[in-house]
Amino acid sequence: MKFTVGGTEFLLSATDVEHRMREVEPEAIRELYVEVNGVMFPIKQAFAHVTGMPRGAFTSHDAMRVFRRLSLRIGPDSGTLGERLYTVVKSLNEFDKKEVHGVMSALVLETDRDRCLRGIYLRAKTNVESLLSLRYAKDFQAIAMITRALFELAVDINLLTKVPDAVRKIATFSEVEKLRAARMIVAFKAAHPHAPPDATIHAQFIKNNADRIEAERETVWGAESKVSHWSGLSLRKRVALLGQPFEEVYEIKYPQLSWYTHAAGLTGFDLKASSFEALASTHHFLAALLYKLLLRAIIDEYQLLKSDSKILDKMKQAELMPFTDTDAELLALERELLG
Repeated sequence: MKFTVGGTEFLLSATDVEHRMREVEPEAIRELYVEVNGVMFPIKQAFAHVTGMPRGAFTSHDAMRVFRRLSLRIGPDSGTLGERLYTVVKSLNEFDKKEVHGVMSALVLETDRDRCLRGIYLRAKTNVESLLSLRYAKDFQAIAMITRALFELAVDINLLTKVPDAVRKIATFSEVEKLRAARMIVAFKAAHPHAPPDATIHAQFIKNNADRIEAERETVWGAESKVSHWSGLSLRKRVALLGQPFEEVYEIKYPQLSWYTHAAGLTGFDLKASSFEALASTHHFLAALLYKLLLRAIIDEYQLLKSDSKILDKMKQAELMPFTDTDAELLALERELLG
């Protein structure tokens, strides 16, 4: 049969797989496996061996799709949904690389607003790429931390159209935070003169910039304002300003994400071992939703629908592709969305 994975076309049969996997020693199985000649192999080990493709060039779902079409047994069934949800994030990242990243990289005559948008976008993109390096249920805590960051970045990028004078506030808040950090370092050095840190540069920064930054802070937020976010709003008020789906995520999912980021004690850890795989899957699902909200904000900001009327359909295709099991299903999805 003829297959295409990651732009590479190849012919493969069940007999080819059985022949090429003879005498191969199976690696330790952590998640999905394929059974060949009565032996269970990690699905990526087997696919890489029979195709010659590097493991980073395909996903477990790619391998599942091919091996299923060849009627080879895949297991365990309980791991399939988690793998698909991970692959949704990976597929959206591929869409991003093809359709969005190039636009953000090619901006000329950048405005301050462009720089804010690109900064938030790039932070989100690097977070997603870090998320994609976390492949196992044992990584659920790091997955939750990154998903939480994606939520806050998705809120930020969508607030740019809701908060008056947002760009100036972001720039000023960055300066205010630098000044605050410098003052903390200088204060620590004053209290602990024999401690290793050298606060000379920080003291000079304060001397040269404190008056200017304080004046700008007072102009933007007022003399009495204690600002912990550039918008001047609590996170609850930020999501209320944005409405759905941000409010639902904040009220239902955000507390759980916070448990695995900074909560004291054992909150959220008093679960069965099998529950952590479900947690990882849930957070991958949420990460995909937040990634879409970020990408949609960029698409709307730069009116990318005008240059490509199918761009939202392409994003939808990237989201649904991991839930197809055969080349025929994938082709039908493409025809339905892209014509």
